[in-house]
Amino acid sequence: MHINIPKMSARFIIISLITAGIIYAVRLVELNHTLPEITYQDISTAELQKEVERLSQNGDLPFPMGMELMKRWVQR
Repeated sequence: MHINIPKMSARFIIISLITAGIIYAVRLVELNHTLPEITYQDISTAELQKEVERLSQNGDLPFPMGMELMKRWVQR
């Protein structure tokens, strides 16, 4: 079965997909630049664990923060 799409519709779909991809990539780059650089090394393990628990309950836990806590647990 072959679907015949007019050339203008096909071009519109392609340009829309390209535009959506570019917008998605730009937002990812902007997100990386707006995230604060946080050093977790200055926080004690107990304080870090409390903060991880608090943020994870809200669903706002940053991945690097959780990784830092797991690294500390492994190093003990």
